[in-house]
Amino acid sequence: MINYCYLCQPAANRKNAWDLGILVIMKNKKKRIEELTLDFLKSRLDINTKFRGLYVFDTDSQEMDTSFISPYRADHNSIHLITDGEVNVKINLLDYTLRKNDLVLFTTNTIRHFGTVTPDCKATNLLFSNDYLLNSAIPSKTAEAYDYLTGIISPVSRLSEDQVDLFKAQLSVLALKMKDTRANRFYAEDILRHLFSALIFEVGALYQSEVQPYVVPGSRKEYVVHQFLKLVMKKFKEERSVQAYADMLNITPKYLTTATRGLTGKTAGELIDEMLIVEAKVLLNESGLPIAHIAESLNFSDQFVFSKFFKKHCGQNPSSYRRNA
Repeated sequence: MINYCYLCQPAANRKNAWDLGILVIMKNKKKRIEELTLDFLKSRLDINTKFRGLYVFDTDSQEMDTSFISPYRADHNSIHLITDGEVNVKINLLDYTLRKNDLVLFTTNTIRHFGTVTPDCKATNLLFSNDYLLNSAIPSKTAEAYDYLTGIISPVSRLSEDQVDLFKAQLSVLALKMKDTRANRFYAEDILRHLFSALIFEVGALYQSEVQPYVVPGSRKEYVVHQFLKLVMKKFKEERSVQAYADMLNITPKYLTTATRGLTGKTAGELIDEMLIVEAKVLLNESGLPIAHIAESLNFSDQFVFSKFFKKHCGQNPSSYRRNA
């Protein structure tokens, strides 16, 4: 497996940020993060493999701090096993503290915002593209298992020591197979795809049976909140009315707001606005995208209305945010 040490790099190269195994190479310390792609990551990491769309490696967070990292997306899926330490992360508007023996899943386009990370934090990471998932061994079954995982209430689960040992072993075998660079290795691709499918099945089986979810689903309100957040992630650009989301969930706006405030401390309207702000920041961080275009893409009537909305929530207008980023 690949180990990357931030402190071992020359000072000029210490613009790298750790993101649970996803190394983000910044153009400079003030430049915010754009969408992470697998191709970009492979070009920056010393990953010696002929296989495309699947990467396994370890990370060590020694004295790193991700608190300056803005919300961002990735074009790939990933599974991360925290093997030591802690890291704070907001996943699609909900806050989590990831600790030793936690397993976390990020699907494509999941918006994540990393906060502080302890110096002893370590993780083993599996990154894979949608294409690799769809072309895996027994693709329909593998995709079915992963579809289940993407629909669970929480993307984070706490594992037992035995389960951790199991996943460490599976990830280690995957990494070893990916290091096998012999061009004529019989069935190399097939072996890797079956190992990958087996790991996805194992994750699915754990989530459906033994594993204890980070957030234990036990109430109607909790279910409603997570369904609401899933809808917001899909529809926030065109729909901002609490009433509309309540109608989709067949509940009253009052019940929805009571449920969201109880679980997150925020009203349904505040969560919708927060999703818009997160998306706006992601778009503002992308170089060359005019603010007027961003306002239009978020379905604001004009740039002035968008700027007023942004300043209300962020304390500065979009232009100032972009300059100071």
